[in-house]
Amino acid sequence: VRTKRVRRLRTAFNTYLAELSAGNTTTFAALLGGDGDPVRLRDAIRRGAPHTAMTRVILATEPLQRRTPAAQTERLRAAGRKLAERMTDLIGDGVLLNAPHPRVAPRHGRTVGRPWVITPVATFNMLGLPATVVPLGLNADGLPTGVQAVAGRDRDHVSIAVALELERRFGGWVPPSGA
Repeated sequence: VRTKRVRRLRTAFNTYLAELSAGNTTTFAALLGGDGDPVRLRDAIRRGAPHTAMTRVILATEPLQRRTPAAQTERLRAAGRKLAERMTDLIGDGVLLNAPHPRVAPRHGRTVGRPWVITPVATFNMLGLPATVVPLGLNADGLPTGVQAVAGRDRDHVSIAVALELERRFGGWVPPSGA
């Protein structure tokens, strides 16, 4: 077992957003509007509108994303490709065990306005590396904890096998105390 700090993982969320932006051929507003007109922010924020807070955040920030210069987006994407190579080399034939969240999983809705909270899970998705999250029991406060087993590209079977073994050894999912 080796411990290795990969500093680039901390800033990978910007790379993740650049990758999403580059592949975005239809705006969220247009998708939300369906076959009709795109949903406008002013309609989404009016009293009684059926949209969630996160939908409103996305509608508000989407125009900003389109203003990012193409060169900056491409620099971020290149950094993502470099990070993918580094992680693939680091993992090799083994697995990387990484926390799925920086702290105990947040309550529903608590990530709104805090997109960086999903960085540990979004990053490996963006890098094309298989990651399997496995529950490991409860912390001292009775809340679920877990780890994600990340394997090299096209080695999904390895991340799943490690997750199954960890689940077997640690007892798998247990309901939070007080639930």
